[in-house]
Amino acid sequence: MKKLTTACSLTLVSGIAAFTLAMPAHAQFGGITFDPTQSAHAIVQITNEEKGLVAQATQIANGQQANLTLSQQLIQDVQMAGTALKIYQQSITTYNTVFNNLKYFNSKQIWKTAENALMNTSVQNTYGETAGLQSQLNGQSQNASLVWKIMNLAISGTSSSFWSQQIVGQSDRLSTLAHIEAMDAASSQCLAAAGAYQASRAANMQANSALNTSIYDTTDATNSEVEQLNLLNVSNAQRAEEEHAQGQLHACMAAQAAVENMDKRNAASLTINDANNKLIAQANNPTYAGNESATWTNYY
Repeated sequence: MKKLTTACSLTLVSGIAAFTLAMPAHAQFGGITFDPTQSAHAIVQITNEEKGLVAQATQIANGQQANLTLSQQLIQDVQMAGTALKIYQQSITTYNTVFNNLKYFNSKQIWKTAENALMNTSVQNTYGETAGLQSQLNGQSQNASLVWKIMNLAISGTSSSFWSQQIVGQSDRLSTLAHIEAMDAASSQCLAAAGAYQASRAANMQANSALNTSIYDTTDATNSEVEQLNLLNVSNAQRAEEEHAQGQLHACMAAQAAVENMDKRNAASLTINDANNKLIAQANNPTYAGNESATWTNYY
């Protein structure tokens, strides 16, 4: 566009210059006098004005392109600023929520529950038959084995003749004795575990109460981030100790279940053994009349 305009301008100037050279300097028959010098100056001035217009047009075109680029950049900057403002506002909201939860968390009371204290066991002891049991169950005694022995009937068949010729695994007497001894061990263990649990709860009651007070407290002193983390650690430690105590009680219950199964198993074994002995006796001592005397003599 610029080259074409310049070429047109040069052609116009050349044509006008040639025209002026062909015309005379003065009029032949009077009238207006034509001054070629002034015409040349006018032509040069027109040419310069044309060049200036072309340059201005170029500057305007470049300015429009620059303005368009700046407008697009401004739109992108506005969009980025809007996104950054949203992120900032979200961060402020999150911060305020965390801050208020830590410093002014007054809704903790909706979680608060009352801890149920373990009820003390009351055991009747009319003639001394349950001596020490109440103290043991309430965690006030450490004589679980002695208490259990007092409450149960002692075994009187302790003579050597009673236990002679008894084979382990094949003796009803020994299996019954094993059952009794297993019950003594498991039951003594359960009495000791129950007493220890009661004693532990009583000893830790003050610490648990202090922990609950701090957990549900809404003042600044107990609601900083560090303090909250400390309370979580202490709560986890307390929960672990409680789980250990519960584990001991569960182990006791498992031992009791095993002892109970011993009784059922021995009863089932005795039923099978009795049936087997009956079949053997019937085979060896027929019940028909011919061998009747031998049957009554040997049948047991």
